[in-house]
Amino acid sequence: MGLHYKGFLISLLILLPNFLLLRFAPRSIPKLTSTSILFTVFERIGQITCFVLPILYGRKIAEQPIDYITLLMGICLIIYYLCWIRFFGGGREFSLLFKPLGPIPIPMALFPMLYFILLAYWLHSYLFVVPALIFSIGHFVNSWSVYTQIRR
Repeated sequence: MGLHYKGFLISLLILLPNFLLLRFAPRSIPKLTSTSILFTVFERIGQITCFVLPILYGRKIAEQPIDYITLLMGICLIIYYLCWIRFFGGGREFSLLFKPLGPIPIPMALFPMLYFILLAYWLHSYLFVVPALIFSIGHFVNSWSVYTQIRR
């Protein structure tokens, strides 16, 4: 355990495009029904822990060898960034946040989930697996709910 810039980087890389939403909000946000509060709580708890744990365990992250798992994490980031480019390039329409990428539904939800699950696997850490799964469950259910409401 210990701080290291690589721990900050792991969290920052996935959060970076989201910071742009603070200045450039989505357009045409439809009226949506909310999902279960349980899944929202799961998502928020998972988000907080998935973003904080890499920072706290930065030294462990810095000690890990670069391998095929880090390559897969990088691919997840690239696809995630491409979806963000599609969103901003498409006029920031809310529906673009949930638009499928080929056969992949809700890619802007799935690729961050995969990123954190791969991080847990890369670190061989149950401490990271639990928040990654909690985040994934909440994020998937909430995103899928919005996706199905938009498609109607």
